[in-house]
Parts: sequence; structure tokens; C-alpha cells
Amino acid sequence: MSAHRTLLLAALISLVPAMAMAQSQTMPSDTSPSSASSPSQRDSTSSSATESPTTTDGTSPAAASTPHQKQATQTHMASKQAMKQCVAKQQSDNSGMSAADAKKACKAQMKGSG
Repeated sequence: MSAHRTLLLAALISLVPAMAMAQSQTMPSDTSPSSASSPSQRDSTSSSATESPTTTDGTSPAAASTPHQKQATQTHMASKQAMKQCVAKQQSDNSGMSAADAKKACKAQMKGSG
């Protein structure tokens, strides 16, 4: 074995304990605001975070944040309304038709017209 390889191997072996110690160190367990290192850190960590208020009507198209989302929501709502109307019409035209059968007929009808 050459001297160069011997020195390299010795350097690598000496680094192993240092790497093992670095990996075994743990974070301090005290995460209270008083353990912050500066007064401004203590001030900012002691106050609770405030959240923005949520809307009460999450299903409203106006609650969507972009024009595309508003359009997609409106389209979806219109489609649901059209399906409800179609199912009601199918059931009124065909007495005794189950809701499931009416829904199938409406899906087939909408698929054919779309």
C-alpha cells in the first residue's frame, strides 16, 4: 500500500467518529418563547397567529378566487341543476320510474346532446 493511500485511509477513519457525533446531537427540547435568543424573537413567538376569516358560503361561485374557478363552479352548478330538472321530468313523464333509472336516462341524454 502506498503512503498516499495510507494517509487517505487514516483521514477517513478519523472522520467517522466526528460524523457519528454530529448525527447523534439532538435539538433542544425547550421550544417555549422564553427560550428564543432575542427579545424580538420572544415577542414574535409569544403572540398567537391570526388566521384570515373563512367565507360562510363555500359553495358560492363568488367564493372562487380566479375567473376560471368561478366559471368552472358556475358550470358545475348549472350541470347539477340541469340533471335535477331532467330527473324530475323523467320521473313525471314515466310514473313508477326509479330515481336511479331516471338519472341513467338523463346521463345518456346529456351525453348524446353534449
